[in-house]
Amino acid sequence: MASPAGASRHDGARDQLLAHLRGLEPWQLEDFKLGLQCPELLPEGARSVPWADLRAAGPAGLLCLLEERFPGRRTWEAALRVFEDMRLSSLCERMRAELAAFIPLDRSPIGTPLCSGSCPPQVERKEAGGCFCILAVGPSAVMILVVRASFKALVFLGSTLGSVSNPTPGRETVGSTEITSGSELVFQPGRISASRPHCFISEMSEGCRLGDPNQEEPEMLEETAHRRGYRQRLRKRILALWARTPWPEDHIYLRHVTQREHEELRGLLRPRGAGAPPLSMLLEGAAGVGKTTLATKLVLHWAEGVLFRGRFSYVFYLSGHRLAELGNTSLAGLLALDWPDSQVPVEEFRAHPERLLFVIDGAEEVTLGSDGSAGRPSADWYQELPAASILVRLLKKELVPEATLLVTAGPPGGRALRRLLLSPRRVSIPGFTEGDRWEYLRRFLGDLDVAEAAWRRMRGSETLVGSCAAPLACWAVCAGLKRQLAGSPASALGAPTPTSLYAGFFCSLLSGAEPGLLAGSSAGQWRAFCSLAAEGLWLAAFTFAGDALERRRLEAPFIDGLLRLQILRRVSDCEHCVTFAHRSFQAFFGALFYVLWGTRGSLGGVPRHQEMRQWLNDAFADANAYWRQMARFFFGLLGTELARQLEEALGCQMSPGVAHEVLDWAEELETCGAISAHFDFLWLFQCLQETQDENLARQVLNHLPEADLDIQGCEHLRVSSFCLQHCQKLRKLRLSVSGRVLEKKWTSGVGTPEMRAADIRMYQWEDICSGLCSRNLSELDLSNSKLSTASVMRLCLKLGNPRCRLQKLTWKSVSPVEALRKLGILLRGNQHLTHLDLSSNSLDTAVCTGLLAMLRRSACSLKYLWLEKGNLSAAACEDLASLLTSTPRLTRLCLGLNPLGDEGTRLLCDSLTRPECVLQRLELWCCRLGAPSCRHLLDALLRSRSLTHLNLRRNNLGDGGAKLLCAALGHADCALQSLNLSHCSLTVAGCRELAHALKCNGRLKVLDVGSNAVQDGGVKELCGVLKSPSCVLQTLGLEKCGLTAACCRPLSSVLGSSKSLENLNLLGNDLGLDGVSRLWTALRKSTCKLRKLGLGKDLCSAVSADLEKLREKGCFLRVKPQWDFNDPEERWWW
Repeated sequence: MASPAGASRHDGARDQLLAHLRGLEPWQLEDFKLGLQCPELLPEGARSVPWADLRAAGPAGLLCLLEERFPGRRTWEAALRVFEDMRLSSLCERMRAELAAFIPLDRSPIGTPLCSGSCPPQVERKEAGGCFCILAVGPSAVMILVVRASFKALVFLGSTLGSVSNPTPGRETVGSTEITSGSELVFQPGRISASRPHCFISEMSEGCRLGDPNQEEPEMLEETAHRRGYRQRLRKRILALWARTPWPEDHIYLRHVTQREHEELRGLLRPRGAGAPPLSMLLEGAAGVGKTTLATKLVLHWAEGVLFRGRFSYVFYLSGHRLAELGNTSLAGLLALDWPDSQVPVEEFRAHPERLLFVIDGAEEVTLGSDGSAGRPSADWYQELPAASILVRLLKKELVPEATLLVTAGPPGGRALRRLLLSPRRVSIPGFTEGDRWEYLRRFLGDLDVAEAAWRRMRGSETLVGSCAAPLACWAVCAGLKRQLAGSPASALGAPTPTSLYAGFFCSLLSGAEPGLLAGSSAGQWRAFCSLAAEGLWLAAFTFAGDALERRRLEAPFIDGLLRLQILRRVSDCEHCVTFAHRSFQAFFGALFYVLWGTRGSLGGVPRHQEMRQWLNDAFADANAYWRQMARFFFGLLGTELARQLEEALGCQMSPGVAHEVLDWAEELETCGAISAHFDFLWLFQCLQETQDENLARQVLNHLPEADLDIQGCEHLRVSSFCLQHCQKLRKLRLSVSGRVLEKKWTSGVGTPEMRAADIRMYQWEDICSGLCSRNLSELDLSNSKLSTASVMRLCLKLGNPRCRLQKLTWKSVSPVEALRKLGILLRGNQHLTHLDLSSNSLDTAVCTGLLAMLRRSACSLKYLWLEKGNLSAAACEDLASLLTSTPRLTRLCLGLNPLGDEGTRLLCDSLTRPECVLQRLELWCCRLGAPSCRHLLDALLRSRSLTHLNLRRNNLGDGGAKLLCAALGHADCALQSLNLSHCSLTVAGCRELAHALKCNGRLKVLDVGSNAVQDGGVKELCGVLKSPSCVLQTLGLEKCGLTAACCRPLSSVLGSSKSLENLNLLGNDLGLDGVSRLWTALRKSTCKLRKLGLGKDLCSAVSADLEKLREKGCFLRVKPQWDFNDPEERWWW
């Protein structure tokens, strides 16, 4: 096993490589991705990274992909090869030194197997994607050891088999354990113990500890009287908090698991090892899953003297709600709140700060703004500051940096806390497992047959099952389900909706409530109560003090009634504050506010209908779980039957015009372009299905001009099938089936539940395909979809329907590849298709031949064809050449990232010379072309009357190849207008040939020679011809050409005299301020036509003031730190 020091070195190496990637300019990061696509740059035998994954990856994502494809030392080697190819010499020197310092020191690098393969029979060794697992099966437990290069420690996880209930009748399961890797260790226990109070943590065996397994807890120190008194006071406080937290009478308490509990809690805070920084632990999880209970149980066990007494001298429990209520105080004053007397032994604390543990519970309840005081590090325990500032200092380790921190937070607050904590170890608390939820439902309903039927209905809604992770939410759902089953038989059909269950649950509670909650005079109280809930969600406030209740004129008897019904709870550490028993309760009543009769908004400013539109926009663009849940309840409450039930239960009138207000909001989405890039269309679909009103859904969806859907599960498939058939005005659709809901192959017999479920999914897919036949849909993107041959067949049959008007189809990285053969159905029937993108599909010879044959025989009007990264070889070029001469409208062909070679170029160029070929744009970037290819291209350029754009980027053409191309460029018959020769191994000699050709060429408008050894001499050669009145060049790319300030004098001369040059890219060159100053002399002249200039970030900042002065004079020049090759305003086309 690697030592802690070795693991630390590997972690340092990983962090250092991530820092190098983050230090790249955007265009450098793009070149790094492209470098990973060149096989000659990768380690021998390594698989290239899918371009679909690379295209959107940031620095952290790139590092994860590198580690997955090139584990261990090869991660650095792969990155170093690409950096060398990018000519980042200084960075490469540093990396070689770091590689020698970090990697060789560890004799057992992380990412290598931990066993030799001679494991005992009961041990199974598994290896996948750079992650090595050892699965040991014993009579009472399953132990999993996972080692990954990005983890900071080795983690043993276990789940006791004997006490796990069956999530599905007749099937035994083990509590799942999930480990999510990131920059820090993310540990998500799957085992649940739900005693009262609940504790959610996986059961770890005696030997399964985080950190160094040989490190023992220190000897228990002799206890002083004041320490003993503090422990007793802290124990009373924690027990009092638990005593003030009531639970419903019919709530089900699952098994009481206490065995090894102390070891589990001790394992959470296992030291990192000698020399490691103090631990900061972040417990994350949804509301109500047990974060507070786990934290307080740890504090209680220390106070009772059975846990951590030798490790921590003092444990301090800080409540986020309590901190939010405090004004100015000091750290010493804060700790004095729980001290038995006023004499806090600060000096004792400061003498051994490493023996202090701060448990900060609910940190997200504190507004963690960074005021001026928080920014000045200070170790003064007595300095008076706002309580929030003290908390920020503790989290950032500016106060008591040697202490250990354990912080709890919900998902929204957790993201902000990660930025404050130093290298936190994150632990996810998932709540009830699926087995726990089934067991809870079975015991709540009592009857096994009824429970099985109810469970099958619940399983139809993944969102509903997921919401039951928290015990109180599970209680509410089960109570609502029980009420439905006791009603009419019709209510037992289909999957229940969360809104219907919550509405039934609250109606059931109120049916036995005291008259004060149901009398006619209580209608105003209910409206005020719902307004309070909505306001809290607007302000992210979940606890309400007495003054907030008084401001809403909520009466004490009404609040007391809600407390008795368990809708509200007293805040455990604040007698005068209340909170909703679960956050979902607040979301329900907040949604109800916008359905009740009334015109005033919850915030007291804008009217209710305007406020409603604003939060709907936010809810579908924001990842905040509480907004999303509120939106789902709101749409569910639009149903007339639920509205009638709640009117009777609450004595409040519902607003009859809410549905019309929703339609007005939907119309704004279409007319005002209110749909943002982050709009969650799938969530809108789920909310519309929640209404159970097909007519309303049709009217809302009729306003959608585009949609972006990522189907990950059965529920997504169901709601998409329901909604897409009503999107009659949909013009653009991105539909990715990333979940494996359509590619599953069942081995069960006909009529089994699995087969019936598969049939239902296929019917739903067919409904989706039928919706794609809309006459308005013109663009469809199916990239990254996991389909089946049968599902592709159904899709192509619909898209090949004469009613279908589809013009653009993107089919990138779709599995299985063999299903491409079914495209013939579409191509024969659709006469409107003009754009087809089949990139990132590994096409073998048979599939490629069949596909190109189908394209030649197709009835469509194909103009643009993309076959990037299709594993096409020279053998495929013969079929491609035939396609070029038999497809009379094909004007653009992209073959980038295919190993075509010189022979493939020869075959293609033969067809380019034919008069039947009308191709205008040809992309052959990164196709392993050499100088011989240029000889074939020379003939094609001279004889083709249509070819105007040629992209040869990232091919090793050299100056010899450039000379051959220039022979064509200098000829009057050459029609070429755009030429990309970036990263083609050109030198000054190649630029000399280009300059000579440009003297005779009056058509070339775009030339890119970036990432070549052009140097100042090459620029001088080009500038000599750019000043000529006959030169029409409009865009010149010189990024990363090894230029210095010396080249700026000839460039300045060109800028002052050229009548055509509008775009100049100088990114990645060491021009310095002197060089830019020379350029600026020309830019100030009225004769300068330049409109866009690419400079590095530092130089952009240096010229910002001068640029502003130019704009005041009416100049339209833009100076950009990155070059957007897809900007429609530019003349770049690749």
